[in-house]
Amino acid sequence: AMTGGTVWIGYVNADGAASQRVLAPVRVEGGFVTGYDHTADEVRTYPLHRITGVAELADDTV
Repeated sequence: AMTGGTVWIGYVNADGAASQRVLAPVRVEGGFVTGYDHTADEVRTYPLHRITGVAELADDTV
C-alpha cells in the first residue's frame, strides 16, 4: 500500500475455497487490507489472516 504497486495475492475464504486475486492495495490496518481488486473489478477488503501468499507485479501486468 505504501508504494502504490499492484500485487498478486493468494486468498482462502471462510469456506476454505482458495482463489487468486490481483489487488492494488490502498490501506492496511486493523488486520485487513483494502484495495482495488482487478479480478473482481471493485474495491474489496480482505482479512490478512486469510492471505496465503503475496507477489509484487510489474506495472504493465495489469
